[in-house]
Amino acid sequence: MLFSVPFFGVRFIGKSLNLWQGVYDSIGLMALSMVLFFNASASSFVVFVFEIIFNYYMVQYMLRCEGNKAKLIATLLIIFDVGVLAYFKYLIFFVEDVLGLFIDIPASWRADYSINLLVRDFSLVRTRIPPGVSFYTFQMVAFVVDSLNARRKKPIGFIDYINFVSFFPQIVAGPIERRTSLFPQIQRFRFKFTADNLYEGLRWLSLGIFLKFVLGDNIAPYIDLTAATNAWFVWFYAFLFTLRIYFDFAGYSFVALGIARVLGVKLTVNFLAPYTSQSINEFWRRWHITLSTWFRDYVFLPLMGSKKKLAPLFLFITFTLSGFWHGAAWNFLIWGAYHGALLLLLRYLGRPFSRLIGNSGNKSQLVSWALTFGAVNLGCLFFMETDINRLLTKLQTILNPGCYSVGNLGELLTHYSVNQGTALGIILALSIMVLLLEHLAVWQKKFEYELLLSPWLSPALLGLTILLAANIPSEFIYFEF
Repeated sequence: MLFSVPFFGVRFIGKSLNLWQGVYDSIGLMALSMVLFFNASASSFVVFVFEIIFNYYMVQYMLRCEGNKAKLIATLLIIFDVGVLAYFKYLIFFVEDVLGLFIDIPASWRADYSINLLVRDFSLVRTRIPPGVSFYTFQMVAFVVDSLNARRKKPIGFIDYINFVSFFPQIVAGPIERRTSLFPQIQRFRFKFTADNLYEGLRWLSLGIFLKFVLGDNIAPYIDLTAATNAWFVWFYAFLFTLRIYFDFAGYSFVALGIARVLGVKLTVNFLAPYTSQSINEFWRRWHITLSTWFRDYVFLPLMGSKKKLAPLFLFITFTLSGFWHGAAWNFLIWGAYHGALLLLLRYLGRPFSRLIGNSGNKSQLVSWALTFGAVNLGCLFFMETDINRLLTKLQTILNPGCYSVGNLGELLTHYSVNQGTALGIILALSIMVLLLEHLAVWQKKFEYELLLSPWLSPALLGLTILLAANIPSEFIYFEF
């Protein structure tokens, strides 16, 4: 507000007096994005600015080169970008969790690696991950590859490149945009405050904040990671987390899409009702779409090349890496490997199963959906539990028939007070309503969120957000990545 009110006030006066030039819109967007990123993390801002400048001049140099020289520059630049990501996100994991398996790591090793600047000690081992580093790094890498493969290698403007990388609605948690989709909209950027853009943007905003603040944030306090010996609790909390991560991340993505739309920019829809999927293949076509396509285009296909017989191996490697992208911990590696294994299982055993139930009509669809949702639910158990020992305990619990006793079920049913149970019941009812409307849109072969974005429902969602938004602050899950 401190930036936007004076900026748009001056812009209005300037346009009224015919003194406002179009390039000022690009400069204003750049300044706004940078101010917001600086406010999020001043120390990370310095690193981010250095990365932007370095990437811009290296890409410009690459565009003036041809053949192997251009490929060499692109390769070095990608190594640099991934190296920065690895340093900030994975250094501690590699030292403590990987090297620590083979050698003893001193407890004080983090403090030992520091430098003295301006009479202050600065640790070279960062314990906090810069906001959005996983997202903007992948966007930078994709820009390098797409620029290398572009048919017309035209120079790119410095301000345009900054706005592409730092576009504030999506820099922190995506969607991960490509050069072909976002960059043409950012080149010579102009604010387009039209009635259509405002109307469509506000509908996405209404849906996004409802999913996040009413559903995701109200579910979050009910998830207890410490429950590990009662199978009913383990499954119930995994189910709640399955709902929460979707509402939280999709909510952010829709808010980003809505803000961008108000400004006149169309971002990629990052989710397409993933919990309507009837197979794991379909789930990954609907979940975190820009990340899935990124790994497909920049990891899986280059790895496979012409070696199509090894495609299953490369698919498994790709999904394991995608799990590792989500976090520097063993559970994320397990989660990625789990989904890779599920896709391979579907590839080799899914077809006979499909033929077995294929004549059952709607029943087969219901069975396929239930199996898929159950598999995703189990996968969320890996995703949510960063304590590997407790994760193993939970896996032993759900595999032990004795942990499904009537007494354990009664413990779950009497765990909450009347007020807590009523509040959770209302939130779960609203959650099921949202999922049913997604299912209905898919069944009617409409856009997945057409019913939720309808003119009659958007105001109702906004009203429910005002009435039921959580009072306890809860950060977006993907801000940690």
